[in-house]
Amino acid sequence: MNASDFSIQSMPSLDFNLGEEIDMLRETVRSFSASEIAPRAHTIDQENEFPLDLWVKLGKMGLLGITVEEEYGGTNMGYLAHIIAMEEISRASGSVGLSYVDHSNININQIRLNGTEAQ
Repeated sequence: MNASDFSIQSMPSLDFNLGEEIDMLRETVRSFSASEIAPRAHTIDQENEFPLDLWVKLGKMGLLGITVEEEYGGTNMGYLAHIIAMEEISRASGSVGLSYVDHSNININQIRLNGTEAQ
C-alpha cells in the first residue's frame, strides 16, 4: 500500500451531528454567554469579582445540574451537554467558564456521587 491507495472518497465519513437537543443547547448557551457574560468578562477578571447573579441565571437555565438526574433537581442531559455548555461559556469568559466547570461538575457531581438520600 502506498499513499495513492487512499483518498478522501475512499475514507468513511464522520458524522459530527450531535443531535437537535445539543444543537439547541449550544445556541441557547451561546446567546446567553454573548449577551450576559462577554460584556462583563473584562470587569469580572479585573475586579476579581464572582458574578453571583450569573449563577442564579445559569441555575434557572438548568445548567448547574446538567449531569444530575431530574429526581434530584438536575436536567440529566449528560456530559456531552455539559461540555457544550462549558465551551460556550468559556468562549465568553475563561474565568467564568472555569468557575462553571468547578461548580457544575467537580462540586455537584461529588454531592451526587457521594451524598446520601438523608443529606
